[in-house]
Amino acid sequence: MSLRWRWALGLGVVAALAIGLITIAAVVSAERQLRGAVDSDLRQRASELARLSGAQRIEGRVQRARLLPRIVDLDAVVQALDEDGAVLLQIGPEGVIPPVEAADLGVLAEVGGSLVRDVEIAGVTFRMITFSVRLPTDGGPSAVAFQIATDRSRVDANLTELTRRLVTIGVLGVLLVGFTGWLLASRAVRPITDLTDAAERIASSERIDAGGRLDMSAPGEIGRLARAFSSMLASLRKSREEQQRLVTDAGHEFRTPITSLTTNLEVLRRQGDRLSRDQSHDLIEAALAESRQLAGLAAELVDLSTDAHHTDEPTVPVDMRPLADEVADRFRQLSGKEITVSGVGATVKGRRSQLERALGNLVDNAAKWAGSAVEIVLDGPSVTVVDDGPGIPEEAIAHIFDRFYRSSDVRSSPGTGLGLSIVEHLIVAHGGKVTARNGPGGGAEVGFTLPVVPDR
Repeated sequence: MSLRWRWALGLGVVAALAIGLITIAAVVSAERQLRGAVDSDLRQRASELARLSGAQRIEGRVQRARLLPRIVDLDAVVQALDEDGAVLLQIGPEGVIPPVEAADLGVLAEVGGSLVRDVEIAGVTFRMITFSVRLPTDGGPSAVAFQIATDRSRVDANLTELTRRLVTIGVLGVLLVGFTGWLLASRAVRPITDLTDAAERIASSERIDAGGRLDMSAPGEIGRLARAFSSMLASLRKSREEQQRLVTDAGHEFRTPITSLTTNLEVLRRQGDRLSRDQSHDLIEAALAESRQLAGLAAELVDLSTDAHHTDEPTVPVDMRPLADEVADRFRQLSGKEITVSGVGATVKGRRSQLERALGNLVDNAAKWAGSAVEIVLDGPSVTVVDDGPGIPEEAIAHIFDRFYRSSDVRSSPGTGLGLSIVEHLIVAHGGKVTARNGPGGGAEVGFTLPVVPDR
């Protein structure tokens, strides 16, 4: 069952319960009001009859009367009983005789007492009151019981009609609420439907741009979901574009060493017996150099394509001074150049191996171009690697962190052009930023700045 139908059904059930309870309460209240009105009318008639009958003499035979014209209406029956239960007086339609039971005779024992109940006369339900009065007779005052019964069919008919109308209105109200809920749910879930359609189109076509335009103007959580989904598609689209660009650039970079390696191997295969030992040695060394370059390029591509956010290494506070000292010691031995560390570093939050790799790439790059010395300058959360080399061409400063970028002056030198790209990749993943400039006294100054671990 779809969400819109669930909402419509849920609202319909809630409305049915609410309207049902209100209908029952209304019918019960109306029934009490009508019954109360009937009982009140009966008691009023009984009071009037008791007042009028006190001045009358009732003979010991059934008679139709000149008596009580204001008490008896077309819907009422009046009957008088003596202490033995004999009918003294009866006024009403022919054949409509109120029943006399022991409870009615029991009222005679209590002057001023009364009994109100429902009785059935000739198949019709009546509301009847039985009350006793003292009437003057030849032998002195005598107790007489009067019964006044009114037809309750009109009251029942009114209650039945009221119930029918309330039920009809309730059913229409439930249908209206359910339909309104369906409309509101359809409008509310339209952005979700669009998101579902977009996801299905993307899954079937494998094209991120197949998602189409999404309505992000919806209020509340629905609009937030649409905006988050659109942002996710934009991120995926950017990631795919970067992957495609990486693959294209990598293919271009792989082409040169592969071509050179293939050429050297083909020369060895075709002319190996005619080459001197020195020539063969040179070709083999060149092939090995190309192989090492390919291996390094492949390793750096793996590093660059790895998601720096999702790794098994935990994020911990890292003191940059000990880290810089370790990197300086290692590259001092590898490069044979003087590498020093100065300044005061801060404690940053990150993955230690990734930060070590980023700083190592900066030192390695500086050592290639430095004359004799490289300095790691620490300034709180900022780390800058300074060399005494020729510096960075002005037109290359804005591009040195691009993948495979190598200025025209250094294209013939060894390297893959990915070292600084990996630095930017790792630092940005840590929430930092990279910087590059030329020093005022010459040489390059390349570094990064990381967020500081706040003091507790």
